Amino acid sequence: MFKLAVDKIENWIYVTGVIRSGTTFVGKILSLPLQVDYIHEPFNPLCGIPGMTKWYRYVEPSLSTAEMRQFHTLTKSIFSYDLQLRTWYPPSNPIHTRVIKQVFGSRGPFYLRLAKPNIFHRAAVIKDPTGNLATEYLYRHFAVKPVIVIKHPISFIASLKRVNWHPKLEEINDQPQLIEDYFADERDFIKGKYDNWVLEAAAYWRASYKVLLAQASQYPGWLVFTHEELSQSSVAVFKNLYDKLDLPWSQGIENKILQLTTGNSSAKARKGKVQDFKRNSADIFKTSIESISLTERRQIFEIVEDIALQVYDRSSFLLD
Repeated sequence: MFKLAVDKIENWIYVTGVIRSGTTFVGKILSLPLQVDYIHEPFNPLCGIPGMTKWYRYVEPSLSTAEMRQFHTLTKSIFSYDLQLRTWYPPSNPIHTRVIKQVFGSRGPFYLRLAKPNIFHRAAVIKDPTGNLATEYLYRHFAVKPVIVIKHPISFIASLKRVNWHPKLEEINDQPQLIEDYFADERDFIKGKYDNWVLEAAAYWRASYKVLLAQASQYPGWLVFTHEELSQSSVAVFKNLYDKLDLPWSQGIENKILQLTTGNSSAKARKGKVQDFKRNSADIFKTSIESISLTERRQIFEIVEDIALQVYDRSSFLLD
């Protein structure tokens, strides 16, 4: 029965970016219609498909290595729904949350359990920022429609600071084929050592979006937008996405977006919330910028400048 249902899915959508860039919110909204399934982070080594052990795995469409071919074997299970996802919860979760997840599964297994028997589905949203370096491979092999969320590097680092997450460049730079394809002329950067986690996070942002923007420039059909656009004009951005992704828009979806983006008069996340959707979205960027010192903003800009200026104005860094 599950196989028959999966045969009805002809519209596969892949939402990615970097961690803390809003991909969960985008995936949540795009999968609101009953006809759209949601698959949560299948490439994440903590909560994804068993056997996925590498953060930010780079995969060439040619599958040039044995590791890439093994990744391909595991990835095929997504598109037949012949997959399982692991339950995971961070150590910070309170005991009652852990108990609930042990009984019902964490986000990935829970939504997968809903998706497999969904006889109404015609589309599926795969959301995974930890698989961002596999985007071109997924597009070429499985005809996914990439949706890439870009978050301003200052706002990105402010978000990391709030939840005390520190991505490491070494999780990206130990992949020789990635370096050969995208960083052959700047090995000092990709293999560099940084004085603190803020600068390393800036380097992680630059490396990730250098690859994603280079790939997107080859394929005009890829959808690329900024977290800031989304925050300022949530309904308009999502209406445009729904139209281009051939998803069914409704007044109920618009109402849900408004509820989530204007449900709290403050732009600040509520205490204890890793992801807080109910905020005043229009003011989030201003709040983030103000949480990073001028000295840090200048240091971050020095690292990300060439990639960031493809998307943002210099003035957005408030350097003067």
